[in-house]
Formats: sequence, structure tokens, C-alpha cells
Amino acid sequence: MCRTGAQDASGISCIMVEKDAPGLSFGKKEEKLGWNSQPTRQVIMEDCRVPATNLIGKEGDGFKIAMKGLDGGRINIGACSLGAAHACLDTTIDYVKDREQFGKSIA
Repeated sequence: MCRTGAQDASGISCIMVEKDAPGLSFGKKEEKLGWNSQPTRQVIMEDCRVPATNLIGKEGDGFKIAMKGLDGGRINIGACSLGAAHACLDTTIDYVKDREQFGKSIA
């Protein structure tokens, strides 16, 4: 995403930047508490020039394209979170069945 016009959402466009573009680099892999299957790095663009032919969609469509991408991402996050919650519940049920306190089962 890049600014190609006004300071509001209508001034954002979507471009494709080739991975070997001069001025494009990536930061170190971030240390995260979770979601480690999806690595996170900073994208650094310093004096990075991209040809106008790399425009995706029309000029000013970038915000709409980004929001469509986030819609799909929300479904993914919801599904992963639901799966994680289910695993936690299963683990808790197994633990409670085996746990004893003061010589008695807590289940």
C-alpha cells in the first residue's frame, strides 16, 4: 500500500513490489508469544521505486483491497482461536479427571 493521492482512504493505492527491488529490505524476525507459524518482520522501503505498471487495481483502490484482505484474515483468526479454545477445554477436562486434592478427585 502506498499514498498516491489525498490524505484520506481514497489516496491509498496497492502496488506489487518485487522482492529484489532496490531499497526494499526486511527487519529481523520478531519474537512473539504466539502465532509462531506466521513469521512477522518489518518491511523497510527506503528510496524504493516501483514502476507504475506494478499498480494493482486502480489508483485509489488500495484501502478497499486491504479491507478485503482483512476480511479473509478475520475468518482465519476466528477459526484458529476456536481451535485453540477447543484444545484448551480438552486439556482442562483431562486434567480435572486426574487431579486430586486432599485425597479426593476434584471432578
